[in-house]
This record gives sequence, structure tokens and C-alpha cells, in this order.
Amino acid sequence: RQELDPLDKEIIKLINAHPGIRWIDFQKDVRPFLAISDVFVFPSYREGFPNVVMQAGAMNLPCIVSDINGCNEIIEENINGVIIPIKNVQALQQAMNSLFVDHKTCKAMASVSRQLIVRRFESNALIEEILKEYHLQIAKQTMV
Repeated sequence: RQELDPLDKEIIKLINAHPGIRWIDFQKDVRPFLAISDVFVFPSYREGFPNVVMQAGAMNLPCIVSDINGCNEIIEENINGVIIPIKNVQALQQAMNSLFVDHKTCKAMASVSRQLIVRRFESNALIEEILKEYHLQIAKQTMV
């Protein structure tokens, strides 16, 4: 949403004028856009725990993400995506070019993306992990 993170007017002009870029504003349902994608790129530097990265992985997309909390917990380097340093345009460009050129690696990452998301972040699995932590904390309290 532009009002939440405004871009410079010159950047907006460049984006709108570029034949290879389509500006799509906020969408409630991102699945149609993920379905036509080969790779999901999310170079955020201030996200909490990005659901959109999990959504992309659940749709078998390898992801290129910044090395920030959340993203670096969802993506396993060179397994289901690539992690780049924050605000590093060269690293971002290199990662995008690498997956664009190396179809074999891109497809290999895509083939495991959904499996990793389901295994690690499926609701019941997360609930079980939270319950384990609660039980551990309760046990520690009763020992004191």
C-alpha cells in the first residue's frame, strides 16, 4: 500500500514506464499472482513474520528474501530459496539473475518449497510446538 510506505515520485514514474513491470496494488487474494510466478522476491528489511513468504512457498515457489527475522526462519538457504543481505541491491540482482538462468536449481527449490512450509508451519504443528514450550515453562516453574 503506497500510503503505508510511499515511494519517491520518480521511482513510481520509472516503474509505470517500464514495459517489464506491472504495478499491482494491494490484493486480498495473492494466489492468482503467485500461480503465474516462477520465483517470489521479498527484499523487505522490516517485516515481522511474513505470511506472504509462507504463502509463496506453499504454492511451490522458491523465494528470495532479505536476511531478517521471519524470512530467514522460513527460507533455508539454497534449499527453498535464497537469503540476501538487507538493502543490498547487487545481491538481490545476482540472486534474481541466478534463479532466472539456472532453471534446474530453481525447479529443485520449487519442488521442496511446499513440503517445507507444510512440515514446519502447518497450524497443528505450530500449536504442538507452542504447547511443548508451555509445558516446559510450567515444569520449570514447579521445580522452583
